[in-house]
Amino acid sequence: MRRPSRSTVVIWMIGFAGLALRWWVVLVYRPTCDIVSSTCYKVAGDAWYTHAQAQLIGQGHFFKVGTDLFVSGHLVESAGDPPLYPLYLGTWSRLGFDSVTWHRGASTLFGLAMIVLIGLLARRLAGNIAGISAAVLAAVHPLLWINDVMLLSEGMYQATIVLVLLAAYWWIEHPDRRRVVLLGVAIAVAALTRAESVSLFGFLILPLVVWRSGLPRAERVRQVGLAWLAGLMVMAPWLVFNNVRFDKPITLSAASGTVMLAGSCDTAWSGELMGTWDTCFEKRDLFAEYDAALPGVNVPVEGWITYDESVRDNFMARKAIGYTLDHWQRYPLVAVARIGRSLEFFKPLSTLRINYQIEGRWKLPSAAGLALYYLLVPFTVIGAFALREKGRRLVPMASIWVMVAFASAVTFGLTRYRVPVDVAMVVLTGVGIDWLWRRYRERRETTADQTTP
Repeated sequence: MRRPSRSTVVIWMIGFAGLALRWWVVLVYRPTCDIVSSTCYKVAGDAWYTHAQAQLIGQGHFFKVGTDLFVSGHLVESAGDPPLYPLYLGTWSRLGFDSVTWHRGASTLFGLAMIVLIGLLARRLAGNIAGISAAVLAAVHPLLWINDVMLLSEGMYQATIVLVLLAAYWWIEHPDRRRVVLLGVAIAVAALTRAESVSLFGFLILPLVVWRSGLPRAERVRQVGLAWLAGLMVMAPWLVFNNVRFDKPITLSAASGTVMLAGSCDTAWSGELMGTWDTCFEKRDLFAEYDAALPGVNVPVEGWITYDESVRDNFMARKAIGYTLDHWQRYPLVAVARIGRSLEFFKPLSTLRINYQIEGRWKLPSAAGLALYYLLVPFTVIGAFALREKGRRLVPMASIWVMVAFASAVTFGLTRYRVPVDVAMVVLTGVGIDWLWRRYRERRETTADQTTP
């Protein structure tokens, strides 16, 4: 049996150190509590939805709304999020580990996977120094570990994005049909974690395969089709399941309209919150229209009528699209502002306040993460230059930025929507550090040779 290389062992050691850091955050720095506090973690929002859904899955109730069960006692079908992350946590619940703390701890395993995969990817691209440097950054980057410990699907998403990048560069090294199928599967797995990554079937697969020199045109078309078919087959059970149980057509998520509506009002299109989200349903006073479309949806608990999730989301989507069409002349500016929010070049301090005051992402890690993000920008550029110098294609990395920009422009801008970019930046920074170190050593050797008598 072949022994692992020294760099592989080091990368795994860094991974376990990163896992220990995440567990320290869960158990010491921000332990679970039942009250809102600056010194502990109270599950809320998206994390509460996922945690409650995972508990129901552990009880054998797959993909139901925990909120409705709590309020009305009814088990209501739900597809608010793609299925993989709730299924993962639900498996732990089934084994008896169903508390918030256990779910947070289980999520840190994705941090370990991400660190190791990032290290292996960077090493594959540029060498041992790149791999070790990228692994260290992935282990300590606050904007990465915070998703693991806050029970957010972005924690799992980070690891799946690295899998996509690994599969893409593996295909580049030998562009055969088997590897393009695996790339399609990797993208589907990412899409079943966070729905926006389904766009990589276009933003990554098309330019990667179509612009590949040395492949006959017919083979390129065939491989694009194979990647898409493989991805569709992986996603098919979820797609069929959704469209059997819901009234309106549903793809990966039944919350897209709700998310779009959160960024579709005057306060989200101008002023301090421009480019991000607001309580647009309330700001636009849509209660009367909502009640008219779905009678009984807002009445007290005793007479509350629970509607099909797809029907409710359809109402939200129509209102969001209608607002955009009514204000289409301003939309390009708003889209740029949304992308700017996600990439932190538009109102970064405002977004920072949203992160720790509203999103609950804690002030110190959010501020440190923002500072590290800016620090990594020049190294990311150097890393991209180094890849080009090595003859490596930048399409996989570039597709990540395009995907995040597209998702932000359609919905709104938020730091955690940028997670795939943070992952790509860590990989490229490792490559950049390796390039700088090699240039430094070459210069030292040249200087030593010149001074040798």
